[in-house]
Amino acid sequence: MFCPVCKSEYQPGITRCNDDNTELVERLDPTIGSDESEARFMPLHKLGSPVEAEMVNDILTQNGIRSMVKSGGADALSPLLSATSEGSMVLVDERDFDRAQELYTAFFGDDTTPLTGSTDDADEESEGFAAR
Repeated sequence: MFCPVCKSEYQPGITRCNDDNTELVERLDPTIGSDESEARFMPLHKLGSPVEAEMVNDILTQNGIRSMVKSGGADALSPLLSATSEGSMVLVDERDFDRAQELYTAFFGDDTTPLTGSTDDADEESEGFAAR
């Protein structure tokens, strides 16, 4: 038995893939997933930190979407240590863009800071306290 998404092979009697919860098939179709064209990545979302971007990237790749993370700092820790960091950009292959947007919206809505929450309300609150 094989997973049609991640191509993992399973022992007889197992019916679902442990990694992506897909129903297994008896044999893989060699024409499915054999796209050899070059990936062309485009921005999906800019996120507040590399941790959030990696979380989104994991969700996308587990669902068969070709994606990667581009961090704004010199290393993975610099955006966490700097209040003025550029954040991290999640890039997806243009062939998967529409599906990636649907998946992101299903998980997070319009939130670009899925772990820490939106910063818009926090900024408005801090401005309100400063004005008083």
